Amino acid sequence: MELKYNNIDYLNESISVLPQEDKEKLKSILSENFYKKGEIISSVKEIEEHIYIISQGGARVFYLKDGKEITFSFAFDQDLILCLNSQINKPELPKIIEFLEDSHVITININLFSQPLKIRDITTAQRINRILLDYSYFLEERIINLQCRSARERYEWVVTHYPRLLQRATLGQIASFLGITQETISRIRSEKYPL
Repeated sequence: MELKYNNIDYLNESISVLPQEDKEKLKSILSENFYKKGEIISSVKEIEEHIYIISQGGARVFYLKDGKEITFSFAFDQDLILCLNSQINKPELPKIIEFLEDSHVITININLFSQPLKIRDITTAQRINRILLDYSYFLEERIINLQCRSARERYEWVVTHYPRLLQRATLGQIASFLGITQETISRIRSEKYPL
């Protein structure tokens, strides 16, 4: 796979140009990993102690409930995977990451981030806050879609927001992400689902 970014350059694009001292600190907590399509990360400790940035490729995050896979999110080029399990659902619903295509991933070990970067300029602080705010928007949009949108509206939203998804994920994975059945998706796609 041809690399689009190296880890420091990618983060520089994402959170601004950092001073050399901070670049050295970042190098100590970053690693680059390559995952083949179908590979899985299922270690709860590994998932909870890392932030994953998909610089190229695609993945889904899911959990198992009563032996059934429930898709929580999808991530494609330059998306972030942040798995924050609350103490309530942690033992019961551990998250799993499955790669939907060959992927180049930048991994940040948050436990090694013992001395935070000194944010020297307002632009860097704003960009870091923007990443967190974007993740909050994603979670809010996800909740609103599940609670307030019809099955057809949810399907149209996922097709718009994840154009590669229909070629990468199974119908079952998409259905569980949207909180609808595979049969409903089939009816929507064949235009047999009521408006």
